[in-house]
Amino acid sequence: MKASTLSFVLLALAFFVPSIPAQGANPQAAAPAASAPTIVTTVDEVTLDLVVRQKNKPVLDLKPGDLAITDNGLPVKLSDLHLVTGESAAQHRVTLVFDRLDPSSAKNARDIAGKMLKAFPAIGFSFSVTNVGGRLRLYQEFTDDRTALNKAIALAVESDAEAQRSNAQPEKNVMAAAQTGMDPSGTRVSAEQRNAAQVTLAALEESQRITQDQHSAPGLASLLALARTQRQLAGRKVIIYFAQGMTLNTDAKDMLRSIIGAANRSGVSVYAVDANGIDQQAGEGLVAAMAMGGVAAAIRSGAGPTAGGGAGGGLAGPQLPPGMLSQISDTADQIEYEGLSGYKNPLAELAASTGGAYIVPTDSLKKPLQLLIEDMTTYYEASYAPPIQDYDGRFRPVSIKPVRKGLQCRSRAGYFALPSGASTAIRPFEAPLMKILTEPQWPSDVKFHSSILKFGDLPDGNSNTLVVEVPLSGLEIREDPNAGLFSAHVSIVADIKNKAGTVIEHFSEDIPRHGALETLDGARSGVVTLQRHFVAGPGEYAAEVAIQDRNSGKFSAQRTTFEIAGTESVPSLSDLTLVRRTDPFNLEADPSEPLRYEKSRVVPNLSGEVPQDAKAASLFFLIHPDTSVSQQATLEIEVFRNGQPVGRNPLPLRQATSGGAVPYLMSIPANALPAGNYEVTATLIQGEKTSERALSFRRGGPELASAAAGKASPDASDAEPASDANIETPGIVSHGARALAITALPPDAVAPPSQDDIQAMIADARKRAISYSNSLPNFMCVERTDRSIDPSGRGQWRHIDSIAELLRFHDNSESRQTLEVNGKRSTLERDDLRGKNGALSWGEFGGVLSAVFQPASKADFQWKETDVIGSDTLQVLAYRVSPDNSSWGLAGNDNWKLYPGFHGLLYIDSATRSVRRITLEADSLPRDFSIHAASIMVDYDYIAIGAHDYLMPIRGTVSLRQGKKEGVLNEIEFRDYKRYGSKVKVFLDPKDAHY
Repeated sequence: MKASTLSFVLLALAFFVPSIPAQGANPQAAAPAASAPTIVTTVDEVTLDLVVRQKNKPVLDLKPGDLAITDNGLPVKLSDLHLVTGESAAQHRVTLVFDRLDPSSAKNARDIAGKMLKAFPAIGFSFSVTNVGGRLRLYQEFTDDRTALNKAIALAVESDAEAQRSNAQPEKNVMAAAQTGMDPSGTRVSAEQRNAAQVTLAALEESQRITQDQHSAPGLASLLALARTQRQLAGRKVIIYFAQGMTLNTDAKDMLRSIIGAANRSGVSVYAVDANGIDQQAGEGLVAAMAMGGVAAAIRSGAGPTAGGGAGGGLAGPQLPPGMLSQISDTADQIEYEGLSGYKNPLAELAASTGGAYIVPTDSLKKPLQLLIEDMTTYYEASYAPPIQDYDGRFRPVSIKPVRKGLQCRSRAGYFALPSGASTAIRPFEAPLMKILTEPQWPSDVKFHSSILKFGDLPDGNSNTLVVEVPLSGLEIREDPNAGLFSAHVSIVADIKNKAGTVIEHFSEDIPRHGALETLDGARSGVVTLQRHFVAGPGEYAAEVAIQDRNSGKFSAQRTTFEIAGTESVPSLSDLTLVRRTDPFNLEADPSEPLRYEKSRVVPNLSGEVPQDAKAASLFFLIHPDTSVSQQATLEIEVFRNGQPVGRNPLPLRQATSGGAVPYLMSIPANALPAGNYEVTATLIQGEKTSERALSFRRGGPELASAAAGKASPDASDAEPASDANIETPGIVSHGARALAITALPPDAVAPPSQDDIQAMIADARKRAISYSNSLPNFMCVERTDRSIDPSGRGQWRHIDSIAELLRFHDNSESRQTLEVNGKRSTLERDDLRGKNGALSWGEFGGVLSAVFQPASKADFQWKETDVIGSDTLQVLAYRVSPDNSSWGLAGNDNWKLYPGFHGLLYIDSATRSVRRITLEADSLPRDFSIHAASIMVDYDYIAIGAHDYLMPIRGTVSLRQGKKEGVLNEIEFRDYKRYGSKVKVFLDPKDAHY
């Protein structure tokens, strides 16, 4: 019998879920976390908002002596403390942000948002509606019109393209108000409305920049953009963030800290709404209680502990139901204590650290919403002088402990020590680098290159690009055998200054770089690159760049002066740059990118050297033809080696669009470039006018053996080859004008990997896939499955149910335990979750990968294209597995099991050689089989579990077609990963546990 490594089953019996009464008490209010402050204007004074309650009622008579406050462990004395009430407060600004949501979660989010609007007072509150669709998108500018807001919310939770296009008009309205002070009808807006429009527009633009420049997830980029820009709004500011959970790798955790710091600095509180919070009652009742140290308390007291990480005030923290305590005791010896920070719910952490709250769908939101409104309308503002000695950018925690009995205090978690007057946009990693740039002598402990490329007059103005290139060979590289990855980490800060020393542009990026251990030797020849474009008028400038190797702690800095000339008359050429590679590029991300070549972005090579293993030397530049004259422009390229001409070629030109520059990418075959020093001269001729630019580079290594074969005399071997122009090197044609084989690449010519590279990539991916499950730690997570059907096959999906299961992965084996069905606690076994239209799957942890990559599958692979997921470049491969070699099982009615042939796509990370997305689609199925079509998709991403990042499934879909037209759809999400081990000491009293 053929073993199945991956299966999903069509459960054809009548669907039945018994009515299960809620067990245990309703979720109780968790004690508010004593967290704290923010920097608001200068580091000379820290200002914080305090929500203070006693017996869940606001305290109105607080005195400075009622609180003990410490800043980074040092006691401080309040210089001011005053109460702010609804009557004394300015307009309250609430920004609703909807992240990517599956249909069932979207419905939850829409319902919760609607209830919120009904609960807020009719006056005193102004709302805006946004969602995260590649960048922050606006669906409704700030308003108190509830009808308009409800309409915008309905659009914002949708993920289809039509809904995304619906945001065009609100964004135009904001742009008009921000730039002209008038709405689209020409009516002048108030100064307050214009300021709100300017802040909103800045957030939209900032989110796009952060997504592109910081290579961060759009949701995180949007939160950071809002937190930065809303500093300019007066009054209480709240972001209500609707998300479907949040999973982070180590790098994204750093971004979360930046969001918290920026929010605290701007006086913004984040209320996180987990629209898929089914595991709040189930998963956190069992998993988090065990993983976060609740086991000890439960065993000691015999009572159900509340879940940690909540924001108090009844917004999180259900009690455990009867019988669950014994389950905790049974598995407690397997939970691996890795410190509380390793198990924080990121959404709860974001909320608690900014003075907000963590909200999940419950039967009643009345109390949480009441508390949210009270938080916004009744609070204290306090301030003190911080005991800061060194503005090093590090996080300074602020602790607030009530001295007066019975008080519950909630505020922000702390702030980053940045210099007085530092911009809200400054991220903590920048502080030590900016400090270096103020010192008289700069370090040079890490090798790097920087350059300014001048591209001339473009639609946005006189455009230039700063490029910083840090060789990986000069960085400390850390190896993680647990995850099979290596990592490097570099931070970069750059200032563009004019002749007077004024900073006109500030750029920064914190860049982690990961790769597969087996590729480490080859990766050492790579680089980390920052490239930022800017517009500047004619004049003299300087670029000051500082970098830090985050693994070694070493710094380097350098200063480069450059001059921007006035707008050149056409025709003209931009600077030439050697090309390291081209990456896939989304035009919408940055339409003014000067290094764009159709659907790719050029990554320059600043080393000035073409590697020996390069297949070609490619150059990029912009051509500015004179579109006002009828003569066609011509381009000529001439190449010199060691000062001697070796070839000249005329190259074809594309027709310029009206007034536009023409991007040009040319290539010289590597076999035409023997070792030597080269200079390429480009000449543009149009009528009687010419423009010329030149670029030098070097090709290392021995000269090609065939270059001088039969041409040089025996005694000429030691002489400088003065007659290089007459040498017939491969790719050089010696006739008359010495034509060199130089190619102008077509617009869509992003070269695919070589066949050798593809085979090596497949071999590496196969090795990782086959050993994938063996490389995973013992862990547990919550698996949520939303099941829907489409009876007519017309895309009209109807939700059936939601199932939450505790998934344990132990010693390469999966097991599942039902936690909830439709939000109600359940003990049903998987076999009991039967329904006429229900399907369940398993095998996402290794089985789906093995089904394709195991040698017995004999899969046929074909390279398809290069793509991008997030900031990672992926190679997309199509594959096919025949029925004779299939291990993918389908089980239909009457337990008829079938192993069909299948095909699909693999998205392989170019750096880590890991599969980030996989699709499977069954080939033709027997007509009398109950399933007529089947497909599955799984997305993988790196998740921080303990001290390491592991590649884990994060979401998936299973699609079936049965009967005549009926469709079945399962949307699967994996969340709240936690590690456990076998050798663990369980403490009977929490005070005895040291984390």
